[in-house]
Amino acid sequence: MEEHNSLTEMFDWRKNFGGNTVMKDFDFKELNEVQKYYPQGYHGVDKEGRPIYIERLGKLDVERLLQVTTLDRYVKYQALDSEKTHRVRFPACSIAANRHINRNLVILDVEGVSLKSFTRPVQNVLMQFRKIYSDDYPETISQMLIINAGTGFNLIWSAIKCFLDPETASKIQVIGNKYQTKLLEMIDESELPDFLGGSCNCKLEGGCLRSDRGPWRGISIA
Repeated sequence: MEEHNSLTEMFDWRKNFGGNTVMKDFDFKELNEVQKYYPQGYHGVDKEGRPIYIERLGKLDVERLLQVTTLDRYVKYQALDSEKTHRVRFPACSIAANRHINRNLVILDVEGVSLKSFTRPVQNVLMQFRKIYSDDYPETISQMLIINAGTGFNLIWSAIKCFLDPETASKIQVIGNKYQTKLLEMIDESELPDFLGGSCNCKLEGGCLRSDRGPWRGISIA
């Protein structure tokens, strides 16, 4: 019954928010500016063929982010990107890997994140993202690697972890600054951005997190 209610809420949200039509109706023209203040994006696939989503939380500048967009528009963009993952990226990865792909590998870079980083505006932004990923697009993460975790983040993580259900917590691994070996166990060097120890830089596309590189690139939604 709980699972049924969760799915019902998800479908209601997608209908009310426009999740079913957001890829056609919404133009996030400020994306390039937004990327300067919160670098994130899909880049490549891991050795199992799953799309890799990378987010550099330590570089989040909420004050400047909200000067170039609004929270509502940014949340809507996140919904658009999640729709693209379900409707374009997963199917393209499934064809490329010749098996069903319906989960991401997430790399969350928290270098520089401390207790001072978690101001009220930052918390508001992150809570909106949690709403999208955990409530409205459930079960899309196969594994999350939190890298560059320092003392400040570890204190935050200790508090956050208590509120996660055991299944979600089991998917998350927190690593310090010696993460390259772990990443290269899971990802070919050519698929990993150079700032994470790989060999890719996507110079022609303005950097790896702007490139949307993967089997899905060039495929448009009908």
